[in-house]
Amino acid sequence: MKKLLVSITLVIFMMASTLLTACGGGGTSDDSGNGGDAAIDYSKTIVFYSTQGDSLQTVTANAIAAFEAKYPGWKVEHVQPGGYDETKDKIVSDFQAASQPDLAYCYPDHVAQYLKTGKVVDLNKFINDPEIGFSAEEIADFVPGYYNEGYAENFANYASYGLEAKSMITLPFVKSTELMYVNKTALDALGLPIATTWDELWAQCETIVSRYPTATPLGYDSEANWFITMCKQNGWGYTSASEPHYLFKNAEAQAWLEELSAYYNEGYITTQEDYGAYTSALFTKGVDDGGLVYCIGSSGGASHQDPGNKFEWAIAPIPGSVLADGTVDYSVISQGPSIVMLKDGNGVTNSEEKQKMTWLFLKELMDPTFQAAFSIASGYNPSRLSTFENPDYVAHLAKGNITAKAAEVAKGLSDRFYTSPAFVGSSTAREQVGTALVFALTGQKTAEQALADAYKNCGGK
Repeated sequence: MKKLLVSITLVIFMMASTLLTACGGGGTSDDSGNGGDAAIDYSKTIVFYSTQGDSLQTVTANAIAAFEAKYPGWKVEHVQPGGYDETKDKIVSDFQAASQPDLAYCYPDHVAQYLKTGKVVDLNKFINDPEIGFSAEEIADFVPGYYNEGYAENFANYASYGLEAKSMITLPFVKSTELMYVNKTALDALGLPIATTWDELWAQCETIVSRYPTATPLGYDSEANWFITMCKQNGWGYTSASEPHYLFKNAEAQAWLEELSAYYNEGYITTQEDYGAYTSALFTKGVDDGGLVYCIGSSGGASHQDPGNKFEWAIAPIPGSVLADGTVDYSVISQGPSIVMLKDGNGVTNSEEKQKMTWLFLKELMDPTFQAAFSIASGYNPSRLSTFENPDYVAHLAKGNITAKAAEVAKGLSDRFYTSPAFVGSSTAREQVGTALVFALTGQKTAEQALADAYKNCGGK
């Protein structure tokens, strides 16, 4: 019995050791703040936080290997704290122990919190460096809407942090946008074209449900994106970088939510929260089995929209809003990770050298060849335009499958992307307007009450 207990204890110890080793990239988990090995020489090791899963980590390992081969003696510690929120929370905690990473995946509202520490690096000091920076041609090679997201002018109170309007706070890594996935077979049977405006889409709904009574004309995967995009397309208030931050409790947004509720009652709409899952699962069913005709979802999730041989699909931009002067605004959201550089983590004393080497690793992640490999593996769009000329990426697009088509359509939307202001609380606004849409859509609250509650939950008076 004693031998058996010893054997069991040994097995448990070995399993625990294995799990600890797996927690922190290439090292063991400890209390140093970044999940790496306490013996790591942080003066020569760049700590990079991302949300990448195993398959994407394998792709990034190639960029790490290329960097380490170019600069002997330097290492990259790639750590995955979890999803985007977990990564943000880990960094906020790391700041308290001065153990923040050197590079990290980020969303703008995350960086709004980091700016308060004074540890966010203005990347212009490297971008404009004549030896190691980007040339004018390389800067022009970035998708403009992606690149412009990183300007300090998009962040509240940027001047108070010693930044200028065009200080570069983040660089785009890979991005996604929203696209409209279409059951073309169903539309063709009805003699209907793919809707290009919201007015056209709503006008088609009665015909669609008359012919396909168990189908739903439209599914939308992100309630928050829908609300924010409609505010942008129509010029309604959403948020502002300056006080008062929250502008979404307005008559125009209320009237739109009331209109949506009426369409919902007619059976024209479902959303992710209403359905209980991504609406792509409905789209792939087909209209005869209670599916969707139109599904608006992420370009990065195109593979989940593939119906196989059930029907012919098509991909189009999301509809635009017809304005009072007759023009149409086709603004569409841009999402996906950017990268922020932070300084003075883990007690380094060679801060300037460390930042320079971190920049050189960041350039490896921005390299069009690497961008091609990562975009193919992830389904996200590259941030560099020249990636679309990379032979491997050209071959990828030539496959003509739904993932390739989504990338191609998303590329053509580069002049439609917009940036929302980032401030401490902007992520709360996003959550609250998404919730308000669901409440108003489904009749759980009036549109007026839903917006009022959302405003109150953001701290508005």
